[in-house]
Amino acid sequence: MTSNLIRFDFLPDNVVVSTTGISFTGDLPYEHWELLMGTLSRMEIAAQWAIGDALNYGSAKYGEKYSQAMESTGHTYQALANYAWVARAIPMESRNPHLSWTHHRVVAKLNPSDQVAMLSQAEHGGWTVEVLSSMVRDFSGVEQPEANTKVEIPRGITEAEAKALLDTAACNRREGIELCPYCPYRKE
Repeated sequence: MTSNLIRFDFLPDNVVVSTTGISFTGDLPYEHWELLMGTLSRMEIAAQWAIGDALNYGSAKYGEKYSQAMESTGHTYQALANYAWVARAIPMESRNPHLSWTHHRVVAKLNPSDQVAMLSQAEHGGWTVEVLSSMVRDFSGVEQPEANTKVEIPRGITEAEAKALLDTAACNRREGIELCPYCPYRKE
């Protein structure tokens, strides 16, 4: 097997992509470097989708197990199972090209319309994977029961101290989405 994997037509011959990296044996104009960076970034995300789609195709067509894919890709069973699951859960037409594969993995457990809605909100809100994860965790399609507004105050603390503890706990639960401006223990 040759170590030369990919040839980009827009790059000069002095740029070589191989299984172990990329080498530059001469100057590369900024415009070509910028194109290269964008292409490599898109390839990284596309590879995860492509592996998942290919696994699902092979499984349906040949009934193959993951052992063949593990051998040919070098990926672990868990990584391959994740790629296949996300690719199965999110149809190609619902995938958002402006978000990472990991963003999609976070919403894969939701129903298709909620997937699209959450991915759209993540894109427009500039949400990180962590923020999206928190939003999905808090998201529910069913109406939540009304919260109990009365809480017994433990002995040994005042009502104000109890309220401060509850406020802090509520803020910490939402950390990463928004921080309560009133919480004295908030992290900067």
